Amino acid sequence: MNDSSPSEDSQVRFKELANGYQPKLPRKLALLLPFKNQIEKLLERKASYDDIRLLLEDVKVTVSKDTVHRFCRQVIGQKAVRKRNAGAKEITSLKISPVQPPPESIQSSLREQRKLIPGPWSRRKPGPRIADSKNL
Repeated sequence: MNDSSPSEDSQVRFKELANGYQPKLPRKLALLLPFKNQIEKLLERKASYDDIRLLLEDVKVTVSKDTVHRFCRQVIGQKAVRKRNAGAKEITSLKISPVQPPPESIQSSLREQRKLIPGPWSRRKPGPRIADSKNL
């Protein structure tokens, strides 16, 4: 009487449920879901996340601009607007060939190496300057 395999009806029903499964969104993102189309239109008009947050606040939906940002990335699928520093990519993508013709002079070989490898002669990265403890 007790079959070890589930009936065909229950298998078909489970398959339908599995195909229609949508992962649950966090509570704050689920609050923004009814406004998805309007948010997309605002983004097309170059509205900032803070502007969108203020408009949502007017309709009694209180979220932070970070939540609006997360919603745009995860639900709408917006790509990053800013591009990475092109100079950083060049440095990592450069490959030093193992076989090089002998340099004509030491000065010319140093100039070539300085072009390929970053060092103290290259432009400093922005950020805090940390004093060398040996010079204190």
